Amino acid sequence: MQKPFIISHVIRWFPCGEDRPRAHLSTAALFNAAVDTLPPLGAKSKYDYVIVGGGVAGSVVANHLSENSGVNVLLLEAGPSHKAVLETQVPFWFWLGIPSTYTWNYTTVEQSRANNRTISYPRGHILGGSTAAQSVHGLVFDRATIDDWDKLANLTGDPGWNWESALKYYKKLESMGPPADHHNTTGQFDPSVHGFSGPLGVSLPGFSQDIDEFVLQTLDNKTTFHYIEDPNAGVELGFGWQVSTIHNGTRTTAATAYLADSYLGRPNLDVFYNAVVTRVIVSKGTIDAVEFHAVSENATTWTVRPSEEIIMSAGTVNTPYLLLNSGIGDKATLSSFNITPVHHLPAVGQNMSDTAVMYARWEVNDPNTHDALINNKTARAEALAEWNATRTGRMADGTFNLAGMLRMNDSLPEVQSIRQKYGDPGAGDTAADFELLFINGRGSPSNGTYFTMLFGVLSPISRGSITLDPSNPTGPPLINPNYLSSEYDVLVMRQAILTGFEFLSSHEPWTSYLGTPTEGLGEVIAAVGTNDFSAMDNFVRNSIQNGAHLVGTAAMSPYGADWGVVDPDLHVKGLERLRVVDASVFPFIPGGGTQLPTYCMAERASDLIKSSW
Repeated sequence: MQKPFIISHVIRWFPCGEDRPRAHLSTAALFNAAVDTLPPLGAKSKYDYVIVGGGVAGSVVANHLSENSGVNVLLLEAGPSHKAVLETQVPFWFWLGIPSTYTWNYTTVEQSRANNRTISYPRGHILGGSTAAQSVHGLVFDRATIDDWDKLANLTGDPGWNWESALKYYKKLESMGPPADHHNTTGQFDPSVHGFSGPLGVSLPGFSQDIDEFVLQTLDNKTTFHYIEDPNAGVELGFGWQVSTIHNGTRTTAATAYLADSYLGRPNLDVFYNAVVTRVIVSKGTIDAVEFHAVSENATTWTVRPSEEIIMSAGTVNTPYLLLNSGIGDKATLSSFNITPVHHLPAVGQNMSDTAVMYARWEVNDPNTHDALINNKTARAEALAEWNATRTGRMADGTFNLAGMLRMNDSLPEVQSIRQKYGDPGAGDTAADFELLFINGRGSPSNGTYFTMLFGVLSPISRGSITLDPSNPTGPPLINPNYLSSEYDVLVMRQAILTGFEFLSSHEPWTSYLGTPTEGLGEVIAAVGTNDFSAMDNFVRNSIQNGAHLVGTAAMSPYGADWGVVDPDLHVKGLERLRVVDASVFPFIPGGGTQLPTYCMAERASDLIKSSW
């Protein structure tokens, strides 16, 4: 078996400078050697396809293209291998964090509508991308809704992006398995809309939490707080059990699902770890090559020339960054950075959208919250020992067990005013305006025990950008989600918070359970009913965090449209042999999360690519 080529020496950021020696990657297999010693054995690569980035989309596409033994595929991953990294395997490790080696450690620029705060924006820097970086991704399995996918199909003019098509791919890619505790799941999901033999193992919650029963007791089965058997069946409105990317008590990632050893053993699939792509090279409207170097300050720059296509799957931040550094973007802006424009495409890096989320916390007198493991090394060691032995217990638990996806109450005058002024930026009647998530603890080290409710605006109007730094264009990108720049997002967050307060005050379990509100929340609660939202709005601006659902920086648009970055077949507009396949192509946030829609999108993208064979 040929082994993936490994490039060593991990550091955190690598410039795209032009002053490095270059060499062509040859037709020879390049294994078990340091990149600086690779011989320039020819001018033509042996690869048909080069994929940039080994996250969700890159892993899926690499798997499916290499199913054809006559097609040679190279996957370039900037991070290290995921193997033997415990933090990528234990579901509970989301709350404990992950070494910075495995993330890009980005931060946003100052957010003017979030009290000028910079906000942490980590992205996965490891094979499997953010699905393998525990502190980045919370294992959330959310397919989006019928209306989300049908909106995408209508917006792009391609019916292949509709819900009916998406459901086919969802069933194909997933393997719904038993939860870690093997409890009876009858009534907790609809088997008819799920798959049971795909590569991505998923399951319902495998560890019972005290707050689960509180949530279920609060549901009135009426319009506002009703139970829904399966939020992933196409209509997400209501409160239901959270499916997570956990199989046999272990986190499943794009790497474990699509780049397992049985796939990496294919002789026509090569994976280069710690290989940092600096740009793609364009010649006369055609993509000619990919340029990359090792994770080393003095590494040789190598050029690989695929015979068919380059597939950019570097993610919503790094895909536009690489396109811009390749001269693909707004020509005036690129010229101001001393980057030679090769293709004028102003939308590159624009239209960035992300779910705005925030947390509200109460002290509780409950020894069974996650805080017991986060704060106590002995308890954590005992739980980890249980997980190692049986793949059960708290360490097999996901981020939350139950979630509520809701629309605003249109009978309220204030909501009617919001709708009249802004319309409905959501996908339709099956899509939620906001989410309420129930978290069994604080989620970070503390001296007590807590209950946390997460609020998220699911269809924000605010738009931001990924741009180059004028003072250092080849340095880290400038990330500006532009949170809360639209008043609409602030008003929806108000409705989410008020709805959450109503939920928690409407039934006895919560009244007895919740203690003192923390971090200024008490002032917000005291002002409810006064029509004075200054405390609430300031609380939001001080608390807003990234939702890690960023999309839009290489958005899909119809063929011939003068906006967007890629056509519905994911080819970059006006260029040959270059596609973008990652979450950056979604023009809007699909539902409550991007992990599953990206898996689905990459499945269809693989079929689109193979249809040209």
